[in-house]
Amino acid sequence: MKNAPQYIIGIGSSAGGHSALKEFFHDIPPGLSAAFVVVTHLLRDHRSMLPEIMEKYVVMPVERLHGIVVPEAGHVYVMPEDVLLEIRQGTLYLMPRPEDYVWNQAINVFFTSLAQDQCEHAIGVVLSGMGTDGAEGALMLYRHGGEVLVQEPASAQFDSMPKAAIRTDHPDLVLPPRELGQRLAAMLQFGQQPYTAHKFY
Repeated sequence: MKNAPQYIIGIGSSAGGHSALKEFFHDIPPGLSAAFVVVTHLLRDHRSMLPEIMEKYVVMPVERLHGIVVPEAGHVYVMPEDVLLEIRQGTLYLMPRPEDYVWNQAINVFFTSLAQDQCEHAIGVVLSGMGTDGAEGALMLYRHGGEVLVQEPASAQFDSMPKAAIRTDHPDLVLPPRELGQRLAAMLQFGQQPYTAHKFY
């Protein structure tokens, strides 16, 4: 595949996530060997404007996901409303969100599939949000050889999701979102190995 990414980076956020995403992407340049997939908690019947918002501060192409997509390096893909997202054999698939799906676990669903599909080429990022979504998926990433980056809870508008990920998983980095983005960009730009010496916090 032309422009195939070396890494697939899943970014999960909920309440307070817009500002965290803006900080995270602040210092991430174009041309990296990674595709970024943003998964957030969205209302079923309200069209998300997040892709249009992110276009204003992300230097890479930002695409609202629809149908079946093979991700390319240097692109950002944003999950739309009323769906769940999985990656299988390097391809992103949207699925209808079940009507009886009361507790939104969209981040866990994607992170789990990302761990199983990409293994050591998977990176999960947990940003601001309420609840515990993302924690189980982060643990799956860890168990499959992937990397987990978590927003430092004190820097989050809503710290429940970061705290849950820290309690459940073994995060490789726990830092404010802008510093997470900087460290990730350095790894991708300079070919550094993923954070094998765990625990930078």
